Amino acid sequence: MSFTPQTRNQPAVDAGIDHITLSVGDAHARAAEFVDRYGFEVIAAGETPEFTAVAVGQRDVVLLLLEGRTDDHPATLFTARHGDGVSDIALRVAESDRPALEAFGDVTHTFVSRTAGEPWSLPGIEPVPTEATAETAEPAGRHLLRVDHIAVCLETGELDGTVEFYRRELGWQVVFEEDIHVGAQAMQSKVVQSPNTLVTLTLLQPMSGAVPGQIDDFLKKHGGGGVQHLAFAVPGIVEAVADLGSRGVRFLATPDSYYEDLEERLGSSGYAVEELRRHNVLADRDHDGELFQIFTRSEHPRRTHFMEIIERRGATTFGSNNIRKLYEAVERQDQA
Repeated sequence: MSFTPQTRNQPAVDAGIDHITLSVGDAHARAAEFVDRYGFEVIAAGETPEFTAVAVGQRDVVLLLLEGRTDDHPATLFTARHGDGVSDIALRVAESDRPALEAFGDVTHTFVSRTAGEPWSLPGIEPVPTEATAETAEPAGRHLLRVDHIAVCLETGELDGTVEFYRRELGWQVVFEEDIHVGAQAMQSKVVQSPNTLVTLTLLQPMSGAVPGQIDDFLKKHGGGGVQHLAFAVPGIVEAVADLGSRGVRFLATPDSYYEDLEERLGSSGYAVEELRRHNVLADRDHDGELFQIFTRSEHPRRTHFMEIIERRGATTFGSNNIRKLYEAVERQDQA
């Protein structure tokens, strides 16, 4: 593995996301949470005078938990400003003339080149033996396939500039956009995606003049723009949610009223409504198919960062109808 020398050409994402770095106050503790609750396994680790690092992996997902050990280490500075959170979305590239790009808020993109099949490592972070090998089946209890998308909250007025950044610097394009109105709250969303479709960022900003809502709340508590949540794709959401819940992952509850007209809205679905209700799973449909999703409760001290579990059955959008329907359901429940 190497950080590659680069030309000023746009670096082409070769194999999607190499890893996602979460700067944290305690790397070993956070790694243990992902292992115990989400079924990850430790694939690499390292300790230097400057940092402690633990990388956990599951299929195509690698999360690097990075703890700074000096006052001026980037991870130390990040956690002082924002608490634990995503500080880098590393992209796998064949070649590039820059080791990294500053993206949004205090989040960067580093560019990583690897030889196919080599054990995952970084400078100062060495591979460790894992349970799964090419000759053995994937251990039970591992549901996550890949990072489906990454949701990013931006300050009002930053959305178009961030989109232009991705177009200019990486050659990515907008594949979906909409304004989402939730009562008196409103947000604007644009989704940018790498040309090979392997990396998708959902960019959100509060709409000017609207009543402050969840995006404003994130920006205030986080201390500016940043990653709000990571969405992990799974092959079967009901089985995944049941198992993850038994491991200690806490999901948001969905009001019963959300499911009252779900069958009418969706038509014939891959899951029975009662099955979705039992597991608090949200459902939506677009012109390409269905999606099912659920969000975890934020256990961040600032109540900022959380996770999403998502199953797609053809759908290419992001369940924005669920935001509206959930709001309406909560309103009906509150008025009952």
